[in-house]
Amino acid sequence: MQRSISTLLTMLLASTVILPAAYAQSPGTTQSLNPYVTNSSVVDQSSPFNLAYLAYQGYLKDEGIPSNGALIDAIADGTITAQDIMQAAVKANRLSEQTLNNSGYRSSLEDQLKGLTED
Repeated sequence: MQRSISTLLTMLLASTVILPAAYAQSPGTTQSLNPYVTNSSVVDQSSPFNLAYLAYQGYLKDEGIPSNGALIDAIADGTITAQDIMQAAVKANRLSEQTLNNSGYRSSLEDQLKGLTED
């Protein structure tokens, strides 16, 4: 129980650092700094930790990923997987489509999701 409380407090503390940076730019895309590319948008690449946290906070709700306790329950019973969250993030322009084939990224995201469900 204390471990889950400390995990939750750590996530909340991290939100005070992550969310202001997320709101500083338009969600999902940034403009290319390449002077030879005009009006091109590049997909943001969220880290596995950030993606797990964004899913927990409800940023992927429009793509069918539940938030908060419902997400933890869905992960625990297997109805939501790391792959589901990655696919939702691609739809929300939070991940590039190439990341779907990155087993290292998926493994790291699975570890982050396990951390949410451990007591």
